[in-house]
Amino acid sequence: MALKVPIYVAFIVVIIVASIVGYIFGSTITKITTTTTVTQIATVTKTVTVTPALATPTYKLSGEVKIGVLLPLSGELASFGAELKTIIEYAEQEINNYLEVNGRPWKIKFVIEDTAVDPKTHLEKLMALYATGIQIFIGGISSAELSEALSYCNDRGILIISPSSTSPALSIPDMALRYVPPDQYQGKAIARIMWERGFRWIIPMWRGDTWGDGLAQATIETFKEICKNSGESCGVLSGIRYDPKAKEFSVEVSQLVTLVDDSVKRYGKDKVGILLISFEEAAAVFAAAKSYPLLSEVKWQGSDGTANIAPLLDPSVADMVVKVEFLSTMASPGEAPKAEIVRSVIREKLGRDPMGYTYFTYDIAWTIALALDRVGEYNAVAVKNVLPDVFKDYVGASGKIALDENGDRALAYYDIWATAKVDDKYKWSVVGLYNGETDSVKWYS
Repeated sequence: MALKVPIYVAFIVVIIVASIVGYIFGSTITKITTTTTVTQIATVTKTVTVTPALATPTYKLSGEVKIGVLLPLSGELASFGAELKTIIEYAEQEINNYLEVNGRPWKIKFVIEDTAVDPKTHLEKLMALYATGIQIFIGGISSAELSEALSYCNDRGILIISPSSTSPALSIPDMALRYVPPDQYQGKAIARIMWERGFRWIIPMWRGDTWGDGLAQATIETFKEICKNSGESCGVLSGIRYDPKAKEFSVEVSQLVTLVDDSVKRYGKDKVGILLISFEEAAAVFAAAKSYPLLSEVKWQGSDGTANIAPLLDPSVADMVVKVEFLSTMASPGEAPKAEIVRSVIREKLGRDPMGYTYFTYDIAWTIALALDRVGEYNAVAVKNVLPDVFKDYVGASGKIALDENGDRALAYYDIWATAKVDDKYKWSVVGLYNGETDSVKWYS
């Protein structure tokens, strides 16, 4: 028997059914639209070899978003500063092109200031930029600069990311991140390299600041451990800690000659080596050392503070640098998809191969941009917190990025740099690689 339904009831039922269908269909359209957007972005991502983050529903970024950049464009690390400035300016153009292609309503602007490697100047420049609203910085190029700025950054939630601060004393959880391995790793690398070079008795000479003290201690402790495990006659002799503000080293080098002379008489020239932990003042040290023939008859070892620096290519000291086989370590980017971009830019602009820190700086610039895009607003703490998620998808100029619980890079490889005379000109080149996973050295021919 058929059920008779009043017309008005049937009309209401039709409206309800239509509403339900409309809701389901509308939801489906929304999902399809969202999926389509993701697909389009993924296509662009594949082209530029980085993975962007979708803007959040509360996306607030617009216009010019400023990031502070504190670099040593003058002073003892001016060679470093020139490379970092060059690659940051290149990255800015690249990032903004990427943002435009993806239809983002903002662009990045790196505001660069010179610190002259002076910790107080570094802090003053940081404070001045913070007063203008900048909360995120690339800076702390030297460990002394980063140390000076840390409490100010921590108290105000300022994010500062360093491509080159390596002091073990700064391996603590804070608002500073370091895309470079700390010096407990470099100390192991230098000690192992010296051992393989035949050093059995080392005389250290180091810069008396946060960085120099930390690296000297890490290297000396590891060398003593290697020595103990070897069972050979070996060790660390008295050394010289010098004032980081020193410009002339006649007194220190005179002391060094006395130490080397005594050690050579006891152990032989082939077993004694000098460990020099310094910045560009190494050129002044070598200039003073040339007056003493004995100092050219033993091998010397450097660190990342002297790798690939221009002052040691000056003919007035470069002949001695070559003669003593002065090798310097620099954190290595390894092989990575965008490493060739950095190499090409620095070779074209500056006429030399880039140091490891330049690759790290490029990746800092890019990951800051991607983190900002993912957060959707200018918030330093939120950017810091989201970076581990960005690292999962990002492979840049220095390979995969992994930071430990202290915000320091957890993977440690070091290129070994040396100088040589080629076609009547002195130049730097990479002659080997230290592998931190295996604690071994691979020498290139």
